[in-house]
Amino acid sequence: MKPPRRRMSVFPAELPGRVLLPLTGLLAVLTGSAANWEIPDLDTIRRWFRRIQELIVLGGVGLSLGLSFVFIGTWVLSHLRQPTPDPVDSGEDSGDSAEGERAPVSVRSPWMSHVALWASFIPVALTLVAAAGMFVPVLRPLMLKMFAYAVGISGVSWLVSVVALIVGGSRAALARTRRALLLGGTPFYCLAIWLARFLTLGF
Repeated sequence: MKPPRRRMSVFPAELPGRVLLPLTGLLAVLTGSAANWEIPDLDTIRRWFRRIQELIVLGGVGLSLGLSFVFIGTWVLSHLRQPTPDPVDSGEDSGDSAEGERAPVSVRSPWMSHVALWASFIPVALTLVAAAGMFVPVLRPLMLKMFAYAVGISGVSWLVSVVALIVGGSRAALARTRRALLLGGTPFYCLAIWLARFLTLGF
């Protein structure tokens, strides 16, 4: 029983050497390779920063285009929604009491489409204020804040428009909802164009 105890007592004494030797060799290799590295000049660093800016702009353009396609795609799919038939124009007999009781059920209130349309005007107005900051120095400090508000309210406008589309209504109500969908994506259309000009005209 004594020899195993001696081996166990010797192994911890050899453990630091077994760990430190590979680490020392690795540090020697890294130090030798670092000594051969060349410090990049300012032109190289400037090219690196330019490349990073281009990647960021490409990501912003892709994100804004993707969100724009959400509004446009919803507008395209909204044409699959059929308007609610009007009982007056459907040729039904208005003297029938049973039909007269069911008539108000098929007529949807158009107030939801009006809310969607007026909600879509808010991001458009905020985007115009943010764009005016490029030309009016007084509005320049408010550019980012106004555009951030426009993006947030644009998402709310999209949700309201989708709810109005689900509720449905007459042909005029659906037309207002489709118009609201197109207007609600204005901040993302403008952002895609504004970022794309950096790729074409440069920074």
